[in-house]
Amino acid sequence: FAVLLPCLLGRVDVIEDLVRDAASRQTNSAEFLGLANDTIVDEDDTKYYVSSQFGRRESANIIWQLELCLWLHRGGAFEMSVKAVKETVLAIRIGIATSSWGRCHQSLNTLLKAEPDYPMDFDAGKNLWKSMKIIVVNDNVIDGIDGVSSGGWEFLVDCRRDEATEMLRDGKPGQFLIRPHTQDPGVFTLSFRTNLVPTEPTPATNYDEAGMIDRVKQPSDEMSQAPKKIVKRDDVVQHAIVRLTDSGFRCGSFGPFVTLVKLLHAVSESLPFALRFNDPPIKGVIKERGTLPSPNSFLFRKMALHSRSDFFQLQGSSKIKVSNIDDCVRDRGTSGLSLERCFGLFAQLIFLTELRKQLCALAAAVDEDESSSAMPKTGLDETLSDDFDGSISEGSLEMDEEEVIGVACRMVRPLLNWVRSKEIDIIDEIAPLMCDVDQNPSALSLSSVVEESDVSIEHSSFITGGDSLIRRMIQAGSGVEFRTLRVGEAGNSVIVVLFGKSDAVKWMVANGVSKDQSDAEKKLEMMESMRIIEPITSTDLSIPKSYAATHPATESRYRFVDPWEVEALESKAGETANAALGRARYHTLSVGQIAGSCEKIVRSTGGLHLLGLWSTLKGGIALTKALCSAHPPWERDAGGDLLMKRGFLLESSPYENSIRQHLYGNSLFRRLNLPQRFLALLQVELLDLKNVTSPSGSSSLTAYALLRLKRQGSSAPLNHKARSLDSACTQPRKISKSSGLNAPASWGSLVRFRFPLPEFVNCEGKSFDADRESLFKGPPTCLQLTAYEKKFMSDTELGGADINLESLGSGGQIEEWVPLRAGKDGITWFARIRISLRFELMCVDLSSNDSEEVKFKNDRCPSVGLKKIQYLSRLGAHEDVKGVKNSISTPDLAGYFGSMLY
Repeated sequence: FAVLLPCLLGRVDVIEDLVRDAASRQTNSAEFLGLANDTIVDEDDTKYYVSSQFGRRESANIIWQLELCLWLHRGGAFEMSVKAVKETVLAIRIGIATSSWGRCHQSLNTLLKAEPDYPMDFDAGKNLWKSMKIIVVNDNVIDGIDGVSSGGWEFLVDCRRDEATEMLRDGKPGQFLIRPHTQDPGVFTLSFRTNLVPTEPTPATNYDEAGMIDRVKQPSDEMSQAPKKIVKRDDVVQHAIVRLTDSGFRCGSFGPFVTLVKLLHAVSESLPFALRFNDPPIKGVIKERGTLPSPNSFLFRKMALHSRSDFFQLQGSSKIKVSNIDDCVRDRGTSGLSLERCFGLFAQLIFLTELRKQLCALAAAVDEDESSSAMPKTGLDETLSDDFDGSISEGSLEMDEEEVIGVACRMVRPLLNWVRSKEIDIIDEIAPLMCDVDQNPSALSLSSVVEESDVSIEHSSFITGGDSLIRRMIQAGSGVEFRTLRVGEAGNSVIVVLFGKSDAVKWMVANGVSKDQSDAEKKLEMMESMRIIEPITSTDLSIPKSYAATHPATESRYRFVDPWEVEALESKAGETANAALGRARYHTLSVGQIAGSCEKIVRSTGGLHLLGLWSTLKGGIALTKALCSAHPPWERDAGGDLLMKRGFLLESSPYENSIRQHLYGNSLFRRLNLPQRFLALLQVELLDLKNVTSPSGSSSLTAYALLRLKRQGSSAPLNHKARSLDSACTQPRKISKSSGLNAPASWGSLVRFRFPLPEFVNCEGKSFDADRESLFKGPPTCLQLTAYEKKFMSDTELGGADINLESLGSGGQIEEWVPLRAGKDGITWFARIRISLRFELMCVDLSSNDSEEVKFKNDRCPSVGLKKIQYLSRLGAHEDVKGVKNSISTPDLAGYFGSMLY
């Protein structure tokens, strides 16, 4: 009535001030809600939930009154300035968000989908919140075409053929518009300006001072000798028919295309000039903006389809019950509360982020068409006196760009403060401190898992005992026989160290590890499923029948699996290929896997409606981006004093720091039960090869190299006669003769490696299992290189080198000349190499390790070690007759098998 009464009395000069004052109070309530600590997981009888009821009640009471004012304004009852209309629309939408906060997620979803019927400028709105953290990036690009924001329909102009020609004739080549058919709604006409230049003489009429018309100027003799083909003025504009069929959009031989913008892009590529997507027409554009009764009318119509009246009825009782609304009734235990809080807070944060983008675009937009935001001024003179100088004239004054941004910033400041408060709330949930990340997981012994078959094993549970068996098995006098399997060509074979299943079972029974043979076999099967060991039988190898006859398929042998297992990739496609690498199975990252991993916990947090809001916001992708960009705690404290101990700097190297950063990222995904994991990718480029003993230039030769990633201190040699399974061999390349003083020759070989960042390690890379840490200590930190010259009879070693990777950081590269030392001959060759490091995001398999599912998993994610053994066995395979029963007295598996080239 505060608005209706002045309207009836003819005092429209005070109506705008009343509306703006109510809208300002409503907008400021958002900032108060941010301080109420009311989250989606709080029950309806908690103090945090009740603390926000005052703001909810006020919002529910005021939004419908402000909406009624907009209807009266658009209906012509009174006039409002552009600024007042913006403030009112902002207040209504913020009020709906406040009333629906944590209660009606479907209304929040509708609020984002139903944009206001009002001008919006996302580029100008970005200036209002670009200082805030951007979680979801808004790209005003459709199908990779800049300037297209409405699927191509912003070029739709209601005009005739001659009018379109007149509009485009004097334009630039590539300007175009789309004309609808007057009778068939599925037919359009594409009119575009070509790059032709009109050659038709233009008749010119001149008027003298007396007003007499001169004769038409005749073309000169030189013009009469112009090209035979004359381009008329109207021919510079061409027209093409576009039809919308059941299969899509078609234009002549182009199509069908699913969207109009894809068809326009295909037509643009076929023309000798490009269509100007960044230059839409200005005159005659078909606009529907401003035709609705209110900027929010479409929003309220959508909300009316699903909202219930009791949603807006907030009683003032001491204990408010909000059940059976939005399917939020759930039975929660204390175990899942932390995850629900994390996902609930993040869902609310990305909703506010998206709402912030929408409302900032609304506040910062400048409406060039005054009629779209204000009522027609017919009859305005009758209601306002000539000397009126109230809110309307003040709000209608022309403002420069800086003043517009300043006014818009004032409008949305409470909303920005609300968003900032939610970002502060969630930072400790998704990016905690090291003390919360490096907590030891729940441990289960291998014996208890085997004995009690009903023990529930979660992925977060850490099963210990497998590496302890390996550590005891390799001790001196254990009695377990280790044999070396050589696969590959005779002169270039790979060695794999194996031990027999029967020997392991006997040892486990004899040393009291297992009660009987059946118990020992169950423990070995459990170790297989955990990929501590990997079985290799004669059926897995393409070997001669003579070998298979002496080694039946029923006899199983095992190889040890390094948690930091390195894979030498054959191509770039292998960087993200499915594989069983280390002690986990990895899948290529996909949007479906990301969405599926979040669905269960989001649905349990807020029901199907919250899941729908999460899907609209692409919450899984947004959460993945947020976790990938989270800075570890030691980087947040950057800028302080350097860590020193006894005069030495304790800062880690760039390589170690990169590993630590992504191990921290993996721990964030693991805390939220998400499958995303980082894998390290190392690329080695062999650029040049130079002989320092030949100043006049080296002769042509055919060279190749063996490369391997290893841990620092490993003494295993790398040669063409026997090498490890994780090594790579480049193809022989002919290096032509080079001239000049110490001129390098072009080599041009490329090798790629990848290795996982294992589970159940802290951010320093140390395992929570002491036995596993003693056997496999940290990631590979050194690149081993051996270069050979390919010859007819036997290859000649040019030299080898160990390259330290300490100075290599994530996203960076190192390039240097490396001296190749060749035994007693010293250094005669130098190789120029370039090494780069990056990390790729993949999905780890989080399903249970049941024996029935292991075969299916092996088919989807083949083991990289077994795959390479099978491939090399086609070239040849044999096993050393002499076995090794007594190992050297060391518990270090890498040190023991280093001399055996495991």
